[in-house]
Amino acid sequence: MSQEEYTSLSRAQLSFDYLHTNSTTHEFLFGALAELVDNSRDANATTINIFTVPDESLRGGYLLCFLDDGSGMDPNETADIITFGRSTKRDEENSHIGMYGNGLKSGSMRIGNDLMVFTKKDKAMSCLFLSRTFHEEEGIDEVIVPLPSFEVNSRKPVSKGKKHEIEMELIYKYSPFHNEAEFFEQFDKIESESGTLVIIYNMKLLDNGLPELDVLSDPWDIISAHPSAEEDSDEGLMPERKSFRAYTAIVYENPSMKIYIQGKKVRTKRLACCLYKPKMYKYSSNRFKTRAEMDVSKSKEDAKNAEHRAKEAESKAKHIESKQGGSLKEHRAELRRAQQHAAELRRDAKLKKELADRKERSLKEPKTLNFIFGVNLDNRSHDGVFVYNCSRLIKMYEKVGPQTDGGV
Repeated sequence: MSQEEYTSLSRAQLSFDYLHTNSTTHEFLFGALAELVDNSRDANATTINIFTVPDESLRGGYLLCFLDDGSGMDPNETADIITFGRSTKRDEENSHIGMYGNGLKSGSMRIGNDLMVFTKKDKAMSCLFLSRTFHEEEGIDEVIVPLPSFEVNSRKPVSKGKKHEIEMELIYKYSPFHNEAEFFEQFDKIESESGTLVIIYNMKLLDNGLPELDVLSDPWDIISAHPSAEEDSDEGLMPERKSFRAYTAIVYENPSMKIYIQGKKVRTKRLACCLYKPKMYKYSSNRFKTRAEMDVSKSKEDAKNAEHRAKEAESKAKHIESKQGGSLKEHRAELRRAQQHAAELRRDAKLKKELADRKERSLKEPKTLNFIFGVNLDNRSHDGVFVYNCSRLIKMYEKVGPQTDGGV
């Protein structure tokens, strides 16, 4: 298929090289995996199943799957995935972990070369196909992303025609699902009324040719095949750096979602409740408020700029609507593109305005930092500071004070 035929397909608002650069933000491999778990939690999922499917035809020998029963995405929300900085979570409560629409891309591209998203919401189900293998084999610099959508009951494509045919042809050629039956079988895995299935394949390999994520040594776990132990104690590697099951058990300060790995439920726990005689100290500082005020000021400026862009696009659309000349078909097509662009910018302006208003309201709330101290009686060598932000673990086993010298 010639590259000229791809002109009608959706394009990501980022470069092909950026996909790799963005993935390198994750030094800790489980941190990249947790980005996908965060998305399910933010989608109000009650359960997420993380499992692998063997496939020797793929690099690494398996597909890594994340299946949840969350709110899912409609076709427009699915399309937002390929826009850096676009996230529908911004217009909701700021307790969400992800706010900038980047975790799915950066996390998945750190783990593997190719990504597929199958999602269902309301009466539509959509598929997003982001494949570096496709771009590398066809020598394409811009990021082309097939985004077919279907009606849930009839399974008929929402948009028919040449574009849909090309999208499905690329998916059948470069994905692990080479025909219609295999393709729709992935949607069937979403048994709830809404939900999302994320599939990553062509996994990253170590220098010895084995995948970074070992799914064979323990049938109920996902093991880091080459974890870093530079900051751990002399007694050995901390379990949360080696075992994804151990890591997900404490990844949330207040676990509210059931997590299954390879079909077995993770026994999640509140880390503070596992300590002997835990005690909380609340710390307040004017620096917190100053930083929050700076953040509000920036958000207001972003909202103002977004409003200007939206008004400019709306004005341009009205001008096109009023002018005459050229063929009627071309005029309608130009008007439709302008109106769609204006609608997208208006939606973005609304989200930025809501975000700025929410941050300004939050200035009235006290800014505090909670410290919880306690002793790990089960294994005293497993000491250090665990840092949570928005209930999500972002640092663990950080040594401070006497701990840096091996004391307690």
